[in-house]
Amino acid sequence: MNHPEQRTIEMYLEDKPGVLNRVVSLFRRRGFNIDALNVRPTAKSGVSRMTVVTPAPPAEAQKLMRQLDKLINVLLVEDITASTHRQARSA
Repeated sequence: MNHPEQRTIEMYLEDKPGVLNRVVSLFRRRGFNIDALNVRPTAKSGVSRMTVVTPAPPAEAQKLMRQLDKLINVLLVEDITASTHRQARSA
C-alpha cells in the first residue's frame, strides 16, 4: 500500500477565538488527518504560530494550503516539510 508523505505545514494566525477551530475544520472537511499539532504564541503580540503534520501527497497539500491561506485569520501558510527532513537527518 502506498502511504502519502508526511507534510509539515506551518501557519501564522491572528490570536483570536475560533481560529484554531476554523483551521482544524478545514482539515476535517478536506479529509486530512492531523498526526501532530502544535500552537504557540510568537514574539509579535496577537499572532500565534501553528505547526501541523499531516499525511498528504504534495499536490493535495498545495490545494489544502491555498484553502488555508483564504481563511480570514490566517496570515501566512508555508510547507516546511523539506526543512524539517533536513533537521531530522542532521540530528
